[in-house]
Amino acid sequence: MKIDQAHLLVNDQDAAKTFYTEVLGLEVETDYSSGDFRWLSLRAPGPDGGASLVLGLAEGAAKSYQDEHRLAGKPAFALTLTGGNEEFEQIRSRGAEVISEPEKQEYGGTDALINDTVGNIICLHQD
Repeated sequence: MKIDQAHLLVNDQDAAKTFYTEVLGLEVETDYSSGDFRWLSLRAPGPDGGASLVLGLAEGAAKSYQDEHRLAGKPAFALTLTGGNEEFEQIRSRGAEVISEPEKQEYGGTDALINDTVGNIICLHQD
């Protein structure tokens, strides 16, 4: 078994597409629209890009959940940086708003938090 897709609530799918591709470097896997429905999925580059990240529009109760999660300071998910601090600095230089600088955690990893500009906190993890 493996995880194939993870769903993330966003305030604006166009802005999310821009942030996740231009700042984080993910690639568009699917961008399909039909009426008010839009399926937007991204994946890390390369042949083993991992699970798809599906960016769904936060509306109604989903929007309230997203807001509360962010206000509690909880990351929506974590990305593991394979390029270490250099990769973190590249992400910062492409415009990521850093909420907390990389910091060694008690469990042994190093985590930083960024604002994805569309309603979420993202953890950038380094082993």
